[in-house]
Amino acid sequence: MNNNEWPLVFFTILSQLSLGVILSGLILWLAIKESHPLAVNDMRRVIMTVATGSMGVALVISFLHLASPLHSVFALSNVATSWLSREILLASLFFFTLALGYSSYRFNIPHRDIFGYLYLASCITGIIYIWSMSKLYMIPTVPAWNTPATVVSFFNTALLLGAGFVMLTTVFLAKKGMPGPTRLMHSVMFMVVAAAVLIHLANVLWLKPDLLATAGSFPPPELPAWIRAGQAFFLMIGFSILTYWFAFVLPKAGGDFSNLVYIAFTFLFLASIFDRFLFYASYYRIGI
Repeated sequence: MNNNEWPLVFFTILSQLSLGVILSGLILWLAIKESHPLAVNDMRRVIMTVATGSMGVALVISFLHLASPLHSVFALSNVATSWLSREILLASLFFFTLALGYSSYRFNIPHRDIFGYLYLASCITGIIYIWSMSKLYMIPTVPAWNTPATVVSFFNTALLLGAGFVMLTTVFLAKKGMPGPTRLMHSVMFMVVAAAVLIHLANVLWLKPDLLATAGSFPPPELPAWIRAGQAFFLMIGFSILTYWFAFVLPKAGGDFSNLVYIAFTFLFLASIFDRFLFYASYYRIGI
C-alpha cells in the first residue's frame, strides 16, 4: 500500500465511526424508549459531540490525500456521473447535518425542538454517504474491490466501532452516576458488537474474493501475513475482553473494571485499521 493512502484509511474509518455512533445511539434510545430522559440527555451530548468531531477530523484528513487541496471544489462538477463527486457532496451534507444537530442540541440553534428531525436527517444522509463511498471503490477492473464484501465491510466497520464506542460511553457515564437502565444499555450495545463481529467473519469467509482466482496475466499482490494475523488477533482479543467483562465482571455486585471496556475498544479500533490497510493493499487491476 502506498504511503499516500494512509489518509484514506483514517478518513474512511472515522467517517464510518461517525455514522456508527449515531446509528448505535438511535438503537439505544429505541431500546430504552426514552423512559429515562436524564440518561438520554447525557448520551445525546456525548454522541453528537463525538459524531460531529469524528466527521470533522475525517474531512480534514481527506485533504492530506489530495495533491492540490484547493482544487477539490472542482470535484463537485460531476455529481451526475461520478461517485467521487457524490461522495464529496454527501460527506459535506453529512457533516452539515451533524453540525446543525449538535448546534440545535447544545446551543438551541436554530431550535432544540427540531433536534430529532436533524438527528434522523444525519442518519439517513450518513447511510447514503457510506453507500456512495463503497460504490466509489467498486471498480469493475479491480476484482478485489468490486464485490458486495466492500459494502458489507464499510457498513460493518460503522456498526462495530459505533456500537463499541457507545458501549464505552455508557460505561463511562454509568461510572459517573448516570441514572437509567445501564445494564440494559450495556446489553444492547454488546449484542450489536457481537453481531458486527459475526458479520465480519462471514464477510471474510464467504464474500471476499480470492485474489488468485481473479488474477490475470500478472500475479496479484501478496498481502503481508503479519497484517492478516494482526487484524484477526486484535479483533478476537478485543471481543474476547469485552465478552469477559460483560459475562463475568458486570453481573457481579460492584463489578466495574471499566478499563477492560476501554482496552477492548482500542483493540477493535486497531483491528479496523489493519482491516482497512488490507483493503487498500489488495488493490489489483486487470484489463483496461
